[in-house]
Amino acid sequence: MVRIALILTALLFAPPVEADEPDILRRMMAEPVTLFDWGLAQLDRDIARAAERTLPMQIGVSARPVTGAIYDWRTNIVTLYVSTALPPARRTAAYCTATFKNIVADLTALAPQGPNAAGWYLTNAFKPKGHFWGDRFEDVGAKLLETVRLEVSFIPATYEALRGDDKRVRCVGRLNAEPNELTFESTS
Repeated sequence: MVRIALILTALLFAPPVEADEPDILRRMMAEPVTLFDWGLAQLDRDIARAAERTLPMQIGVSARPVTGAIYDWRTNIVTLYVSTALPPARRTAAYCTATFKNIVADLTALAPQGPNAAGWYLTNAFKPKGHFWGDRFEDVGAKLLETVRLEVSFIPATYEALRGDDKRVRCVGRLNAEPNELTFESTS
């Protein structure tokens, strides 16, 4: 009887046997993708393509633009960003404005043209193909325009920065912003 009690006690206090945990790929396959995840992935892809097409490699600059789409949960803003090294003469507010405009034109090239092109583009970036959720909600494009920003930054190349050139220019705005509505930051 004592033996049975010892065996039962040992079984009660023994650590549980863990089942084999699925590998990381299987665990990831079990996770759902939200429309938000989908949209950020589409924006990330689109901004990289737009930057490659609108910012051809500059003479003397061998680096490609750095691009991406990030979400800041504190401000509830999605930022599409493009940063590239340019010669000092090209790092101006006027060139930043022109580049901003060119990138938006590239992103909205397949949208129905007009004042709602940027909203249409954003609605479709967040909508999976063959999905009609954009028609179920009112003004999805207008609401997305309020929360998505494009940021274009021009920085010195590494060798210029090492020589002391720290001139930087940045312009930020909504995809449907007029040039006078952009916010500019400049150093030196």
